[in-house]
Amino acid sequence: MSALGAYFKRAMAVLLDEMTSWQATMGIPRTARGTFLLVDEGTKLACYRVGRSRPAHKADGTRADLRDGWLNKIVGTRPVELRLAGDGVVVRSLRLPAASRGHIEAIIRHQVEQIMPWPSEKMVYDYDIQESEAARFSGQFDVRLVATSLTAVRSAIEPFQSVGITPVVVGLASDPSDRPSAINLLPGAKAAVRARRRHNALVCLSLLAAAGVALLACAGWSVNHAVAETARIEASLASLRGAVETARKEAEATNDPGLDVARKWDAVPMVLLLEELSSRVPDTTYLTALDVEDRNVRVTGLSTNAADLISLLEGSDMLEGAGFSAPIVRDNDSKLERFEILAHLSEKGRP
Repeated sequence: MSALGAYFKRAMAVLLDEMTSWQATMGIPRTARGTFLLVDEGTKLACYRVGRSRPAHKADGTRADLRDGWLNKIVGTRPVELRLAGDGVVVRSLRLPAASRGHIEAIIRHQVEQIMPWPSEKMVYDYDIQESEAARFSGQFDVRLVATSLTAVRSAIEPFQSVGITPVVVGLASDPSDRPSAINLLPGAKAAVRARRRHNALVCLSLLAAAGVALLACAGWSVNHAVAETARIEASLASLRGAVETARKEAEATNDPGLDVARKWDAVPMVLLLEELSSRVPDTTYLTALDVEDRNVRVTGLSTNAADLISLLEGSDMLEGAGFSAPIVRDNDSKLERFEILAHLSEKGRP
């Protein structure tokens, strides 16, 4: 049981990693954007109000003047997106096979220390996927990897935090200002996004598991209902069989003469009746049909003189009450008389 539990845990971990990587590939969740955008232009800070169209320029100032409150008067306590100048930021481009797109998080974590001048615990990094026709044509895709030292980022955001302004995104000044930053170098942001993606994956798996359990429960109920219904039908059929068998035994045990006669009628061998008719009718008469139902015997055929057949059949010990059940007609093809006689089985001469 412990081996099965360990296997299940490994499978769940792999599935969580796959779903987390898929979210990273799809850019889920989207990078948050502040109400205001601060762009570090080297000698000054440009403040913009983020709107539905292009950001609207609000004011310019310097870091040294932040304590004078010029920025606080504009942004207040609303979220701010900070764009850093390129000083101290390292940008690298990677070209990876298209098949590795679903494992990009693991690939970046493995290669970042090899291509950046800082150890992982002393830097912050982020990446975004760069789509290009050349890479797509060759079955590859490009990745822009951006990193800087943890000290540099903290030094960049400390002046804002000291006056009560906390950036929610730290991107690059070189990126278009009219679009949300694809890069976020804010310390802890990447871990938070990864945790959020893992939480999303866990919620999805939980919902899928709940749906699976519900479907299994419904299927189990349907099967149990079908089994119960089958058992009910079988019990009903068994009851009916018992009732029929009881009725049959009671009928056999009764002394009703009518039932005795019926049983004797049912016991008349058809071969004996055929033999009797063959001996009674002349060679000029041909039988085309013989029907026996209860006591009734219906004989159909062709004859040169159909009228004489009634007396011939009345002379039989097996038949009585013979008479024509339909008018005699002449058959155009054979030129014989077509007849239909109805008689009744007789008890005379029966064992």
